[in-house]
Amino acid sequence: MASCLLCSVPASVGVLCTQHAVALASPNLTSEQLVSNLKPPGAASLVDAFGYPYPLESGMTIGRERDCGLAIAHASVSAQHATITVDGAHWLIEDRGSRNGTDVAGQRITGPTRMTSGATLRVGEVGLCFWPEALATVDMPKGKGRTGPSRQDNLVFNTQVVTPRGNRLELRQRIDGGVARAGEVTLELAALEFGLLQLLVERRRLFADPDFTFVAWHEIADALAFKSAFVDSENVRELVHRVRRKLAGAGADDLIESRRGLGYRLAGTAT
Repeated sequence: MASCLLCSVPASVGVLCTQHAVALASPNLTSEQLVSNLKPPGAASLVDAFGYPYPLESGMTIGRERDCGLAIAHASVSAQHATITVDGAHWLIEDRGSRNGTDVAGQRITGPTRMTSGATLRVGEVGLCFWPEALATVDMPKGKGRTGPSRQDNLVFNTQVVTPRGNRLELRQRIDGGVARAGEVTLELAALEFGLLQLLVERRRLFADPDFTFVAWHEIADALAFKSAFVDSENVRELVHRVRRKLAGAGADDLIESRRGLGYRLAGTAT
C-alpha cells in the first residue's frame, strides 16, 4: 500500500492518510463541487480533502466562477478568490480581495505568499494541500452526497482496544478530538491526543508482528497537527505522557509502550 503524500502512514483517502484528509476537511463540501479546467499533469499539484490531486500552473486562479483554473462551488469561496504564480523556484499564492480570505499554514495572507511543500491552504473554508510536483491522477470519489472526510461521515474513527492488563476501551472520534470509554468512565481527549491514539491503532492493524508497529517520534510529528512548526522528540514525548496520564483515569496507562530508538506503539490489541 502506498504511503500518504505527507507522512509514512498508508494512504487511505486518495493520496492522503485519514489524519491528513480530516485536517483538510471542509463543511458541506462534496467532491462534485471541485472542478479543474487544467489538463494534467501541470507543473505542481493541489490536493483536496478527498486525497485527489489537481494540476497547478503559474497564473492559475482559484474561485467560484466556472472558468477558474480550479473552480470550487462553495459559498465561502469568492468568484475570483486567489491566484497562484511562480517566482523563480518559488510558488506563490495571492488573495484577490476575497470576502473570506486565504490562509497559508494557518496564517491569513495579505500579499503574495510562498507555499512550501505540503503547506495547507484555506481558500475561504475549503482546505487544500500544495505539492511542488505534478501528481498522477487517482480515482475521484463519486456519487451524490459524497462529502469530504470529517467526523460526521464514514471516515469517523471508532474502535475498541484491549490493554495488556485486559482493560477494554472504546475510542470514538468527535468534532474537536475524541473520547475513550471504559465502563462508566469517559475520558475527553483533545484532537492531538486522540490523533496519537488513532495513529498507533492504525499502525497496529497493519502488521501481525507487534515488533513492526513502532512509530518513530518524527513520524508522529509529521502526521499530527502540532501548533508549533518546530516539533522535536520532547514535544512528542510530552504528548505521550499527557495521554498516558489521562488514560490512567480508566486504568489504561499501559496502552502506549515506548522503546528507545524505535518510538511508540499500541501495547494492546485493536478490533
